[in-house]
Amino acid sequence: MKSATLVPMLGLLLSAYASAGAAAVKDDPHDEVLCAIAKSPGEYDRDEVVLSARYVTDNRHEEVLRNSHCSDGARILDIGKHGAASSVARFYAEQKRICLERNSPGLCNISASVRVSGRIRLTQDRAVFDLEDVRHFAFDDER
Repeated sequence: MKSATLVPMLGLLLSAYASAGAAAVKDDPHDEVLCAIAKSPGEYDRDEVVLSARYVTDNRHEEVLRNSHCSDGARILDIGKHGAASSVARFYAEQKRICLERNSPGLCNISASVRVSGRIRLTQDRAVFDLEDVRHFAFDDER
């Protein structure tokens, strides 16, 4: 009798967990510029670009812009230098506020939809995006 009750309950719990997980996944903005840069970074060296992308960071080791909708698969672009614009300062202040609110001042996984401008720079092993202006952002925690 107990196992007959347990199976439907387990099914309900698993379906609730699966739907909650699916709701937490955010789509990347579809921006072909990031895809093109990732495919041929040399063609964009020192170019100023505007990108709509997913911003993803752990606040310590990784800070990238991501597009999962490129025709040849997901692409990421590392963020390099941060500019001195007030919009950049506001963006990072809001990120810090969210991490402190979570009681995670150090390692803090966070993501956002962003529209940013900056310059592409080639290093020895990859292209990086030097962030100059944050035109729009919406952190996932704030939606």
